[in-house]
Amino acid sequence: MDGDLSKGRVAPLELYKCTPRTNCGQCGNPTCFAFATLVVTGREKIAACPFLDSERVRPLLGRLEEQFRSGIGLSREGFEKTMEFLLGEIQKCDLRVKAGSIGAKLVEGAGGAGLNLPYFNEVVLVTGSDVEKLSGGALSAWEKIFIFNYVIAGGAEPSGIWVGMESLPNSVSKIKSLKAHCEDVLAARFGGALESFSKAVSGWGREVRLEDQGVDYAAEFAVFPRLAIRVLFWDEEKEEGYAARVKFLFDSRVLQVLDIESLLFACEQIVDRLGRNV
Repeated sequence: MDGDLSKGRVAPLELYKCTPRTNCGQCGNPTCFAFATLVVTGREKIAACPFLDSERVRPLLGRLEEQFRSGIGLSREGFEKTMEFLLGEIQKCDLRVKAGSIGAKLVEGAGGAGLNLPYFNEVVLVTGSDVEKLSGGALSAWEKIFIFNYVIAGGAEPSGIWVGMESLPNSVSKIKSLKAHCEDVLAARFGGALESFSKAVSGWGREVRLEDQGVDYAAEFAVFPRLAIRVLFWDEEKEEGYAARVKFLFDSRVLQVLDIESLLFACEQIVDRLGRNV
């Protein structure tokens, strides 16, 4: 039977073989392999790809359903497969060409070319084999994937037009996650404490003046040289019965820089950093 786990777990590579392997981006992810990895780890719907080979994917559906029902997590396998794929993609890149397009500085070492890439208020060294902080601090496994995704995608000049996630294509499934895990978290944490929010921004971002939008405070975070994210904050008004509200904004060309899943990760990183300064 299809749901029999004795046939083995569905690995990202197995599902990847059912995709068109054209990296068309219509699922909202930069590559077909990234899509496959997210599906297998339960973070993307298989229906997001309109071009799956239905005959080849049909035998996998029951197995996927059963392993999700059984609570079998594949996050480590997903990470290892993703890293393997991204390292292969990085090694195909000419980092000397990439440097200018993503706002990085080219460095030459005994092991070949590398990139000094600004990342929030730090600098990371990206090579064909790893990513590490110049300060010597640790990067999480998912931060490394995030940084590799940015380098591989290549930078795009920002349009200067700021939009909410709802204005971005293929973002419907992520809007609720952004609200629940980022916007509502910040609103609850800093509601009635505007000064604390301003203090938390210090060191990670900068205040921007947006008087025409009626916000109480607005901050901009330079995640990467070609990726900035704005956070708008309306403080609570207890007498009027209004709770605090937060809105994340992105450049209208942001999906030329990062896929939607990585963009959500970037927002979560901002929330995490703001929490450190409380």
